[in-house]
Amino acid sequence: MRSHALAVTSIISLLGLWAGSLVEAAGSRLISSLSVIAVAGIAYNLASGKPALRLSFWNAAALAAFVFLVADYLAISRDIIASGTRFLSLILVLKLLSIRSGRDHAIVFAVAFFLILAAAASTVSAVFFAVLALYIVFVIWGMVVLNLRRDLDDSGIGTGAPEDLFGLPLFLSLTALSAACIVLTLAVFISIPRMGVGILEAGSRAPLNISGFSERMEMDSIAGVQLDPAIVMRVEIKGGSPPEPLYFRGASLDFFDGSGWSRRASLDRLIKGVDGVFTFGGPGKRTLEQKVWLEPLDTEVLFAASNAYMVEGRLQSLWTDGSGNIRLPSAPFRRLEYAAWSDISGGRPARAPDGSYLDASYLVSSPEGHLITELARAASDGRTSALGKALAIEEFLHKNYYYTLTPRSGGGSGPLEDFLLHTKEGWCEHFATGMAMMLRSAGVPARIATGFLEGEWNEYGGYFIVRKQDAHSWVEAYIDGQGWMRFDPTPSSRRLERHGALFMYLDLLRHRWNRHIVNFSFSDQRALALAFEEKASGLKGLLAGLLPDKRPGIKGVLAVLLVFALAVSVAVMALRRARKGNAAQKAPRYYMEMLKALSLKGMRKGPGETPREFADRLGEADVVQITELYLRERYGGERPGRVALVRMEETLARIRKLKRP
Repeated sequence: MRSHALAVTSIISLLGLWAGSLVEAAGSRLISSLSVIAVAGIAYNLASGKPALRLSFWNAAALAAFVFLVADYLAISRDIIASGTRFLSLILVLKLLSIRSGRDHAIVFAVAFFLILAAAASTVSAVFFAVLALYIVFVIWGMVVLNLRRDLDDSGIGTGAPEDLFGLPLFLSLTALSAACIVLTLAVFISIPRMGVGILEAGSRAPLNISGFSERMEMDSIAGVQLDPAIVMRVEIKGGSPPEPLYFRGASLDFFDGSGWSRRASLDRLIKGVDGVFTFGGPGKRTLEQKVWLEPLDTEVLFAASNAYMVEGRLQSLWTDGSGNIRLPSAPFRRLEYAAWSDISGGRPARAPDGSYLDASYLVSSPEGHLITELARAASDGRTSALGKALAIEEFLHKNYYYTLTPRSGGGSGPLEDFLLHTKEGWCEHFATGMAMMLRSAGVPARIATGFLEGEWNEYGGYFIVRKQDAHSWVEAYIDGQGWMRFDPTPSSRRLERHGALFMYLDLLRHRWNRHIVNFSFSDQRALALAFEEKASGLKGLLAGLLPDKRPGIKGVLAVLLVFALAVSVAVMALRRARKGNAAQKAPRYYMEMLKALSLKGMRKGPGETPREFADRLGEADVVQITELYLRERYGGERPGRVALVRMEETLARIRKLKRP
């Protein structure tokens, strides 16, 4: 029984360490090392029968762990949860290596619980649910084992307890009980009111640091994130992936000063949603409906496919302007879920822009600005229309310039001059800046836009996985009769990493976990309740169709209830009688153990032989003694006491040593 208790406690401790590793990545190596030490200590304890650490060493180690906690918090992490997790992990392993009593087992259970509690407050990983479910199963198992062990020790049986007491039937029963607890927990989780508003709405994780979407964008802003695979958002597309590539637009910038872009016009319109719906215009020829799950970012920008005209979500207000920029009042510190509708038919009719979008004053002030103007005239190839000039310059950059994240230094007066006149290589910001300024010098209003390319398509979930490395910038030019149109002068040199089916299934699992568990909201409760009400109404209608139209009076209802009550009473009585019959037919454990031991010796009870006839035939005093106890218990209801049970174990031991006849 000691080995059972130690095994269960060891599993619970490893679950606690696993939960601790989910709290923060920085301490995962320490916790992994502690797990190895814990496994080694468990093996030593099981092999030698004694704990690996002496009590005096435990006291000193616990004091050292506390000193480590203080130093860790003050000098390393500055995070009480992270430091506390490492401290609890140390205490857990130290206590596991020095288990001597049931109280030590209980301490391990408690420390593991606090580690799981810390993980619950710090992670949104779907793995946490598996850890929690396993902890519930094994902690119930562990408490049963420890309580039985204590009761058996108090009764004087102790090590004389049968080996199969903790066999498969008990484990399956406790697993079923644990499953019922988990189901009840989920039911409570679904039914309790949501309180995710205001200061009560906790953030799911620290916001991702991302550049290129603020009021100013330097020329190297996006290049710094184009090697980062961190997921920024998942975008579900109604109707499946469209044939043309999608650009998820974030912001537009209109003033270039030689080193970067900024926004000259401020966001001038605050929109209050009507039942969570924000409208910026009307639909176009082709509407794309998107469902966006945006990770916490350190920017106020709201992303959607270009030409978004409507947004719906749990948002209080939005800022917008005439450039199509949509921003939140402040940076979100939680996952955002919203729907967006965009017109992807191309350019949208718009009024002619003001002169700021033709501002090429930087080219006038730059020593090499006149060369860029001449380059734009040559690249336009004699085109006179705005659309013709834009297409010609876009093609010129595609054919004559090269994409790289490590461009050479060309010795020009600025990054734009280096790119266009000297090195002819750069990343998307160089291409977008070069085309925008060339268009302006040619008399075509232009600006740059920043956002993300569509990313990787998950066919199992029907959504795009958009990462930091998908950050991109492009050009928007005003074309008479068409409005603002998108042009992308960057050569298509992006290598999109393709993942297999297993990764996509796991990502879909994480996505569903975040959607239906982490972000489960009051609106989800309401939708679930309405769906249940609809199903219940349908079932009621089906039953009404099967019953006669004539409604019974009060006497008829009472008669039906009386018949139902009688049926239930008869069923309960039959069930109790069946249970009593089974209990009467089932022989006590000690008698079955005796029959099993005798059978192994070749002394089997005949099919028609009574217990007393069998005992008289063998003529063994020990067999006669156990048979008499069995007959008194079965027919007289006289159960053996504790002393008799202890002596019975000794009697069974002698029967097991009998020689074959």
